[in-house]
Amino acid sequence: MIKVRISKPAKPRVLDFDIETLAAGYADPAWVPDKITATAWSWVGEKGVYSEADPYGFFDRERRRQIIRPLLAAIELADIVQGHNIIRFDLRVLNAECMRLGFRPLGPLRVLDTIRLPKAKGYKKGQEDLAVSLGIKEKKKKMGWQEWDDAYEEGPPWIAVKSRNVSDVQQHKRLTEELEKRGMLKPVVEWRP
Repeated sequence: MIKVRISKPAKPRVLDFDIETLAAGYADPAWVPDKITATAWSWVGEKGVYSEADPYGFFDRERRRQIIRPLLAAIELADIVQGHNIIRFDLRVLNAECMRLGFRPLGPLRVLDTIRLPKAKGYKKGQEDLAVSLGIKEKKKKMGWQEWDDAYEEGPPWIAVKSRNVSDVQQHKRLTEELEKRGMLKPVVEWRP
């Protein structure tokens, strides 16, 4: 008799990420290009959050390459990427930046986007609203328009911008856990650029 050993499949490696952007111009009111100013990402199951930002990157392609290169490397290692509204925003902006900056466009990705919830009327799906409604203690750093303006004028090392970006990822990781526990997450989908 031949014994076959069946092993449990390894857990997928899940990367939670967020980007911050600024509008790069308004030559065409129907099309406003975004440039990435900061990135933050963290592996699900780990505590640390990695962050990159450079105040001069908005005007300098090489500096923007340095901001997104580590995030792209992490995405390549991920089995699944997750975030809030990343299908409609973050992944598209990141892909555009890749093409503008001479990187390869993103390939197909397995994505868990927490804005994709069961259909409901009158249920706010913004990350902060969801976190409050689900009793999540982790807070996303609140910043109004003037606070963003002040943060971007702060200069290096952009502490307020980076802390907002990092707090977004920290809250989102906890939000995803709670949504999963309550059976509110939709399945992972394949995103194709």
